[in-house]
Amino acid sequence: MWEINYLNMYKLYLFTFSLFISIVCNSQKQTNTHLILPKNVLLKTLRILLDDGKKEENILHNDIDGFINKEFISEYASIKISYNLSNGELINDLFFVNDQPSVIKYFYSSAETTKLNYTLLNAYDFKIQKNKLLEYTKNEVQECKEFLEKYSDSIFINIPLIDSIYRSKFSALSTKEMQYISKNSSDYYLKWYFRRNLLKSNLIDNKSVYNVFKRFPKSYIDSEEGIFINNYLNSFTAFKKGEELPFFKAKDITNKFVSLLDYKYKSNVLIVFWATWCVPCINEIPTIGALKSKYKDLEIIFISYDTDKSLFLSKIKEYQMDWIHIFNDIDLINSFGSYKAIPRVYAINKNGQLIYDRDQDKDKDLSILDIALSKLYK
Repeated sequence: MWEINYLNMYKLYLFTFSLFISIVCNSQKQTNTHLILPKNVLLKTLRILLDDGKKEENILHNDIDGFINKEFISEYASIKISYNLSNGELINDLFFVNDQPSVIKYFYSSAETTKLNYTLLNAYDFKIQKNKLLEYTKNEVQECKEFLEKYSDSIFINIPLIDSIYRSKFSALSTKEMQYISKNSSDYYLKWYFRRNLLKSNLIDNKSVYNVFKRFPKSYIDSEEGIFINNYLNSFTAFKKGEELPFFKAKDITNKFVSLLDYKYKSNVLIVFWATWCVPCINEIPTIGALKSKYKDLEIIFISYDTDKSLFLSKIKEYQMDWIHIFNDIDLINSFGSYKAIPRVYAINKNGQLIYDRDQDKDKDLSILDIALSKLYK
Protein backbone atom coordinates (compact mmCIF):
# COMPACT_ATOMS: atom_id res chain seq x y z
CA MET A 1 0.00 0.00 0.00
CA TRP A 2 2.84 2.37 0.84
CA GLU A 3 4.30 1.75 -2.63
CA ILE A 4 1.06 2.84 -4.33
CA ASN A 5 0.76 5.97 -2.19
CA TYR A 6 4.39 6.82 -2.85
CA LEU A 7 3.91 6.65 -6.61
CA ASN A 8 0.71 8.69 -6.52
CA MET A 9 2.40 11.46 -4.55
CA TYR A 10 5.36 11.30 -6.85
CA LYS A 11 3.15 11.72 -9.92
CA LEU A 12 2.00 15.08 -8.55
CA TYR A 13 5.59 16.07 -7.93
CA LEU A 14 6.63 14.96 -11.41
CA PHE A 15 3.91 17.01 -13.05
CA THR A 16 5.13 20.16 -11.29
CA PHE A 17 8.77 19.34 -11.92
CA SER A 18 8.07 18.59 -15.59
CA LEU A 19 6.51 22.01 -16.04
CA PHE A 20 9.57 23.61 -14.47
CA ILE A 21 11.96 21.64 -16.66
CA SER A 22 10.08 22.52 -19.84
CA ILE A 23 10.56 26.18 -19.02
CA VAL A 24 14.24 26.18 -18.06
CA CYS A 25 15.41 23.72 -20.74
CA ASN A 26 15.42 24.74 -24.36
CA SER A 27 15.87 22.28 -27.20
CA GLN A 28 18.61 20.27 -25.47
CA LYS A 29 17.18 17.15 -23.92
CA GLN A 30 18.26 16.08 -20.47
CA THR A 31 17.42 13.11 -18.31
CA ASN A 32 15.68 13.82 -15.02
CA THR A 33 15.74 10.43 -13.40
CA HIS A 34 15.40 9.84 -9.68
CA LEU A 35 17.31 6.68 -8.79
CA ILE A 36 16.38 5.24 -5.39
CA LEU A 37 18.26 2.33 -3.81
CA PRO A 38 17.93 0.59 -0.44
CA LYS A 39 20.37 2.04 2.08
CA ASN A 40 22.11 -1.30 2.66
CA VAL A 41 22.93 -1.99 -1.00
CA LEU A 42 26.63 -2.67 -1.66
CA LEU A 43 27.73 0.47 -3.49
CA LYS A 44 31.19 -0.92 -4.21
CA THR A 45 29.69 -3.40 -6.71
CA LEU A 46 27.34 -0.86 -8.27
CA ARG A 47 28.00 0.54 -11.74
CA ILE A 48 25.81 3.00 -13.63
CA LEU A 49 26.28 3.70 -17.34
CA LEU A 50 24.30 6.21 -19.39
CA ASP A 51 24.14 6.07 -23.19
CA ASP A 52 23.33 9.51 -24.66
CA GLY A 53 22.88 8.35 -28.26
CA LYS A 54 26.55 8.76 -29.19
CA LYS A 55 28.62 7.45 -26.33
CA GLU A 56 28.34 5.68 -23.00
CA GLU A 57 29.33 7.50 -19.81
CA ASN A 58 30.13 6.08 -16.39
CA ILE A 59 28.09 7.87 -13.72
CA LEU A 60 29.57 8.29 -10.26
CA HIS A 61 27.26 7.36 -7.41
CA ASN A 62 28.59 9.40 -4.50
CA ASP A 63 25.10 10.75 -3.93
CA ILE A 64 23.23 7.70 -5.13
CA ASP A 65 19.81 8.63 -3.79
CA GLY A 66 19.46 11.52 -6.18
CA PHE A 67 18.83 12.57 -9.75
CA ILE A 68 20.63 11.53 -12.91
CA ASN A 69 20.72 14.69 -15.03
CA LYS A 70 22.56 14.11 -18.29
CA GLU A 71 22.11 15.52 -21.79
CA PHE A 72 21.28 13.13 -24.61
CA ILE A 73 20.46 13.27 -28.33
CA SER A 74 18.54 10.02 -28.82
CA GLU A 75 14.80 9.43 -28.52
CA TYR A 76 15.53 7.73 -25.20
CA ALA A 77 18.65 7.71 -23.05
CA SER A 78 19.52 4.26 -21.77
CA ILE A 79 20.66 3.68 -18.20
CA LYS A 80 22.43 0.42 -17.42
CA ILE A 81 22.64 -0.50 -13.74
CA SER A 82 24.93 -3.40 -12.80
CA TYR A 83 25.66 -4.96 -9.43
CA ASN A 84 26.85 -8.26 -7.95
CA LEU A 85 24.82 -10.53 -5.73
CA SER A 86 26.41 -12.02 -2.61
CA ASN A 87 27.13 -15.21 -4.57
CA GLY A 88 29.06 -13.23 -7.18
CA GLU A 89 26.36 -13.33 -9.86
CA LEU A 90 26.35 -10.19 -12.00
CA ILE A 91 22.98 -8.51 -12.55
CA ASN A 92 22.51 -6.09 -15.46
CA ASP A 93 19.33 -4.03 -15.63
CA LEU A 94 18.64 -1.78 -18.61
CA PHE A 95 16.21 1.14 -18.56
CA PHE A 96 15.16 3.78 -21.07
CA VAL A 97 14.10 7.31 -20.14
CA ASN A 98 13.26 10.46 -22.05
CA ASP A 99 13.35 14.07 -20.87
CA GLN A 100 10.30 13.65 -18.66
CA PRO A 101 10.95 13.29 -14.91
CA SER A 102 11.20 9.59 -14.11
CA VAL A 103 11.76 7.26 -11.18
CA ILE A 104 13.71 4.00 -10.93
CA LYS A 105 13.12 2.62 -7.44
CA TYR A 106 14.90 -0.53 -6.28
CA PHE A 107 13.77 -2.57 -3.28
CA TYR A 108 14.22 -6.00 -1.70
CA SER A 109 11.17 -8.22 -2.11
CA SER A 110 12.11 -10.12 1.05
CA ALA A 111 14.76 -10.20 3.73
CA GLU A 112 16.14 -13.50 2.42
CA THR A 113 17.11 -12.34 -1.06
CA THR A 114 19.99 -10.16 -2.23
CA LYS A 115 18.48 -9.60 -5.67
CA LEU A 116 16.71 -6.30 -6.10
CA ASN A 117 13.30 -5.74 -7.65
CA TYR A 118 12.28 -2.41 -9.09
CA THR A 119 9.32 -0.21 -9.91
CA LEU A 120 9.34 2.31 -12.74
CA LEU A 121 7.62 5.60 -13.36
CA ASN A 122 8.12 7.20 -16.79
CA ALA A 123 10.95 4.71 -17.35
CA TYR A 124 10.88 1.56 -19.46
CA ASP A 125 12.77 -1.73 -19.54
CA PHE A 126 11.46 -2.86 -22.98
CA LYS A 127 11.54 -6.48 -21.79
CA ILE A 128 8.80 -7.53 -24.21
CA GLN A 129 10.75 -6.23 -27.21
CA LYS A 130 13.98 -7.76 -25.91
CA ASN A 131 12.38 -11.17 -25.37
CA LYS A 132 10.84 -11.16 -28.86
CA LEU A 133 14.28 -10.61 -30.39
CA LEU A 134 15.73 -13.40 -28.25
CA GLU A 135 12.93 -15.75 -29.28
CA TYR A 136 13.55 -15.01 -32.97
CA THR A 137 17.28 -15.71 -32.63
CA LYS A 138 17.16 -18.46 -30.00
CA ASN A 139 18.72 -21.16 -32.21
CA GLU A 140 21.67 -18.97 -33.18
CA VAL A 141 22.07 -17.76 -29.58
CA GLN A 142 22.18 -21.36 -28.36
CA GLU A 143 24.83 -22.31 -30.92
CA CYS A 144 26.98 -19.35 -29.89
CA LYS A 145 26.54 -20.24 -26.23
CA GLU A 146 27.57 -23.85 -26.83
CA PHE A 147 30.58 -22.71 -28.84
CA LEU A 148 31.75 -20.40 -26.03
CA GLU A 149 31.33 -23.16 -23.45
CA LYS A 150 33.29 -25.62 -25.58
CA TYR A 151 36.15 -23.30 -26.52
CA SER A 152 36.25 -21.01 -23.48
CA ASP A 153 39.93 -21.81 -22.82
CA SER A 154 41.12 -21.13 -26.37
CA ILE A 155 38.76 -18.48 -27.73
CA PHE A 156 41.33 -15.69 -27.29
CA ILE A 157 44.22 -17.70 -28.70
CA ASN A 158 44.98 -17.13 -32.36
CA ILE A 159 43.92 -20.52 -33.73
CA PRO A 160 42.63 -20.12 -37.34
CA LEU A 161 40.10 -22.97 -37.19
CA ILE A 162 38.53 -21.80 -33.93
CA ASP A 163 38.50 -18.21 -35.16
CA SER A 164 36.75 -19.32 -38.35
CA ILE A 165 34.08 -21.19 -36.39
CA TYR A 166 33.65 -18.21 -34.08
CA ARG A 167 33.11 -15.80 -36.96
CA SER A 168 30.71 -18.20 -38.65
CA LYS A 169 28.55 -18.68 -35.54
CA PHE A 170 28.40 -15.05 -34.49
CA SER A 171 27.98 -13.76 -38.05
CA ALA A 172 24.94 -16.01 -38.39
CA LEU A 173 23.54 -14.57 -35.16
CA SER A 174 24.15 -10.98 -36.28
CA THR A 175 22.53 -11.68 -39.66
CA LYS A 176 19.45 -13.14 -37.97
CA GLU A 177 19.25 -10.13 -35.65
CA MET A 178 19.38 -7.77 -38.61
CA GLN A 179 16.61 -9.71 -40.34
CA TYR A 180 14.38 -9.22 -37.32
CA ILE A 181 15.26 -5.54 -36.98
CA SER A 182 14.48 -4.96 -40.67
CA LYS A 183 11.00 -6.41 -40.13
CA ASN A 184 10.36 -4.35 -36.98
CA SER A 185 12.20 -1.13 -37.74
CA SER A 186 9.79 1.18 -35.91
CA ASP A 187 10.61 -0.34 -32.50
CA TYR A 188 12.97 1.94 -30.55
CA TYR A 189 14.59 -0.86 -28.57
CA LEU A 190 15.68 -2.43 -31.86
CA LYS A 191 17.07 0.89 -33.09
CA TRP A 192 19.07 1.10 -29.88
CA TYR A 193 20.19 -2.53 -30.21
CA PHE A 194 21.25 -1.89 -33.80
CA ARG A 195 23.38 1.11 -32.82
CA ARG A 196 24.93 -0.52 -29.76
CA ASN A 197 25.54 -4.06 -30.99
CA LEU A 198 25.53 -4.19 -34.79
CA LEU A 199 26.66 -0.80 -36.08
CA LYS A 200 30.31 -1.31 -35.17
CA SER A 201 30.43 -5.08 -35.52
CA ASN A 202 33.32 -6.49 -37.53
CA LEU A 203 31.25 -9.57 -38.34
CA ILE A 204 28.90 -7.82 -40.80
CA ASP A 205 29.80 -6.00 -43.98
CA ASN A 206 29.17 -2.27 -43.96
CA LYS A 207 26.74 -2.38 -46.90
CA SER A 208 24.42 -4.80 -45.09
CA VAL A 209 24.43 -2.59 -42.00
CA TYR A 210 23.66 0.47 -44.13
CA ASN A 211 20.77 -1.31 -45.85
CA VAL A 212 19.19 -2.11 -42.48
CA PHE A 213 19.66 1.48 -41.34
CA LYS A 214 17.83 2.77 -44.44
CA ARG A 215 14.76 0.73 -43.43
CA PHE A 216 14.27 2.77 -40.27
CA PRO A 217 11.54 5.45 -40.36
CA LYS A 218 12.56 8.74 -42.00
CA SER A 219 11.87 10.57 -38.74
CA TYR A 220 14.55 8.46 -37.06
CA ILE A 221 17.05 8.74 -39.92
CA ASP A 222 16.65 12.54 -39.80
CA SER A 223 16.99 12.70 -36.01
CA GLU A 224 20.27 13.59 -34.29
CA GLU A 225 20.78 9.94 -33.41
CA GLY A 226 20.10 8.90 -37.01
CA ILE A 227 22.46 11.54 -38.37
CA PHE A 228 25.18 10.30 -36.02
CA ILE A 229 24.71 6.72 -37.28
CA ASN A 230 24.65 7.79 -40.92
CA ASN A 231 27.81 9.86 -40.54
CA TYR A 232 29.54 6.94 -38.86
CA LEU A 233 28.58 4.63 -41.74
CA ASN A 234 29.71 7.21 -44.29
CA SER A 235 33.20 7.26 -42.79
CA PHE A 236 33.77 3.69 -44.02
CA THR A 237 32.27 4.19 -47.44
CA ALA A 238 34.65 4.34 -50.39
CA PHE A 239 33.26 7.10 -52.59
CA LYS A 240 33.13 6.04 -56.23
CA LYS A 241 32.40 8.19 -59.25
CA GLY A 242 29.00 7.62 -60.76
CA GLU A 243 27.55 6.43 -57.47
CA GLU A 244 25.40 8.43 -55.10
CA LEU A 245 27.30 10.11 -52.32
CA PRO A 246 25.79 9.04 -48.98
CA PHE A 247 23.54 11.80 -47.71
CA PHE A 248 24.39 13.92 -44.70
CA LYS A 249 22.43 16.41 -42.64
CA ALA A 250 24.00 19.15 -40.53
CA LYS A 251 23.30 22.67 -39.29
CA ASP A 252 24.87 25.64 -41.07
CA ILE A 253 26.01 28.86 -39.38
CA THR A 254 22.47 30.30 -39.61
CA ASN A 255 21.22 27.28 -37.62
CA LYS A 256 19.39 25.83 -40.62
CA PHE A 257 19.67 22.16 -41.54
CA VAL A 258 21.58 21.39 -44.73
CA SER A 259 21.00 18.02 -46.41
CA LEU A 260 22.22 16.65 -49.72
CA LEU A 261 18.71 15.28 -50.27
CA ASP A 262 17.44 18.87 -50.50
CA TYR A 263 19.42 19.38 -53.72
CA LYS A 264 18.71 16.10 -55.45
CA TYR A 265 17.17 16.65 -58.90
CA LYS A 266 17.48 20.42 -58.31
CA SER A 267 21.10 21.55 -58.19
CA ASN A 268 24.66 20.47 -58.73
CA VAL A 269 26.65 20.68 -55.49
CA LEU A 270 30.25 21.44 -54.63
CA ILE A 271 31.47 20.30 -51.18
CA VAL A 272 34.71 21.75 -49.82
CA PHE A 273 36.48 20.84 -46.57
CA TRP A 274 38.73 23.67 -45.43
CA ALA A 275 40.06 25.78 -42.53
CA THR A 276 41.13 29.41 -42.07
CA TRP A 277 44.62 28.24 -41.04
CA CYS A 278 45.01 26.20 -44.25
CA VAL A 279 46.99 28.39 -46.69
CA PRO A 280 46.12 26.35 -49.83
CA CYS A 281 42.44 26.57 -48.81
CA ILE A 282 42.61 30.37 -48.58
CA ASN A 283 44.50 30.63 -51.87
CA GLU A 284 41.75 28.72 -53.70
CA ILE A 285 38.84 30.84 -52.51
CA PRO A 286 39.01 33.19 -55.56
CA THR A 287 38.91 30.16 -57.88
CA ILE A 288 35.87 28.78 -56.08
CA GLY A 289 34.23 32.20 -56.32
CA ALA A 290 34.91 32.29 -60.07
CA LEU A 291 33.30 28.86 -60.49
CA LYS A 292 30.26 30.10 -58.56
CA SER A 293 29.93 33.06 -60.95
CA LYS A 294 30.43 30.86 -64.01
CA TYR A 295 27.91 28.19 -62.99
CA LYS A 296 25.02 30.21 -61.58
CA ASP A 297 22.95 27.46 -59.95
CA LEU A 298 25.93 25.62 -58.45
CA GLU A 299 25.38 25.15 -54.72
CA ILE A 300 28.56 25.39 -52.66
CA ILE A 301 28.89 23.95 -49.16
CA PHE A 302 32.03 24.75 -47.17
CA ILE A 303 32.70 22.56 -44.12
CA SER A 304 35.25 24.06 -41.74
CA TYR A 305 37.76 22.41 -39.39
CA ASP A 306 38.10 25.66 -37.43
CA THR A 307 37.56 25.92 -33.67
CA ASP A 308 37.78 29.73 -33.38
CA LYS A 309 34.36 30.82 -34.56
CA SER A 310 35.02 34.56 -34.45
CA LEU A 311 38.06 34.19 -36.71
CA PHE A 312 36.10 31.82 -38.94
CA LEU A 313 33.25 34.34 -39.36
CA SER A 314 35.64 37.22 -40.00
CA LYS A 315 37.34 35.30 -42.82
CA ILE A 316 34.00 34.51 -44.43
CA LYS A 317 33.26 38.22 -44.49
CA GLU A 318 36.77 39.23 -45.56
CA TYR A 319 36.83 36.88 -48.55
CA GLN A 320 33.16 37.41 -49.44
CA MET A 321 32.40 33.71 -49.27
CA ASP A 322 28.74 33.99 -50.17
CA TRP A 323 27.69 30.37 -49.89
CA ILE A 324 26.69 27.78 -47.30
CA HIS A 325 29.00 27.27 -44.33
CA ILE A 326 29.07 24.51 -41.72
CA PHE A 327 31.30 25.20 -38.72
CA ASN A 328 33.33 22.44 -37.05
CA ASP A 329 30.75 19.66 -37.24
CA ILE A 330 32.97 16.87 -35.93
CA ASP A 331 30.54 14.09 -36.79
CA LEU A 332 30.25 15.29 -40.38
CA ILE A 333 34.01 15.79 -40.73
CA ASN A 334 34.65 12.32 -39.36
CA SER A 335 32.10 10.82 -41.73
CA PHE A 336 34.19 11.97 -44.69
CA GLY A 337 37.45 10.89 -43.07
CA SER A 338 38.97 13.49 -40.74
CA TYR A 339 42.42 11.98 -41.39
CA LYS A 340 42.38 13.18 -45.02
CA ALA A 341 44.24 16.33 -46.05
CA ILE A 342 42.53 19.63 -46.85
CA PRO A 343 41.47 21.35 -48.99
CA ARG A 344 39.27 18.44 -50.02
CA VAL A 345 36.73 18.92 -52.81
CA TYR A 346 33.81 16.86 -54.14
CA ALA A 347 31.34 17.67 -56.93
CA ILE A 348 27.92 16.03 -57.16
CA ASN A 349 25.44 16.22 -60.02
CA LYS A 350 21.68 16.70 -59.72
CA ASN A 351 21.17 12.95 -59.41
CA GLY A 352 23.29 12.94 -56.27
CA GLN A 353 26.13 11.13 -58.06
CA LEU A 354 29.79 11.88 -57.42
CA ILE A 355 31.36 13.27 -60.60
CA TYR A 356 34.56 14.71 -59.12
CA ASP A 357 36.85 13.85 -56.22
CA ARG A 358 39.94 15.99 -55.98
CA ASP A 359 42.04 13.18 -54.53
CA GLN A 360 40.98 10.67 -57.17
CA ASP A 361 41.31 13.19 -59.99
CA LYS A 362 44.72 14.41 -58.76
CA ASP A 363 43.64 17.98 -59.47
CA LYS A 364 46.29 20.46 -58.30
CA ASP A 365 44.72 23.73 -59.43
CA LEU A 366 40.97 22.88 -59.76
CA SER A 367 41.22 22.98 -63.57
CA ILE A 368 39.91 19.41 -63.79
CA LEU A 369 37.01 20.46 -61.56
CA ASP A 370 36.14 23.24 -64.02
CA ILE A 371 36.09 20.72 -66.88
CA ALA A 372 33.91 18.31 -64.88
CA LEU A 373 31.42 21.06 -64.04
CA SER A 374 31.31 22.35 -67.62
CA LYS A 375 30.04 18.96 -68.78
CA LEU A 376 27.03 19.35 -66.47
CA TYR A 377 26.00 22.64 -68.06
CA LYS A 378 26.17 21.73 -71.75
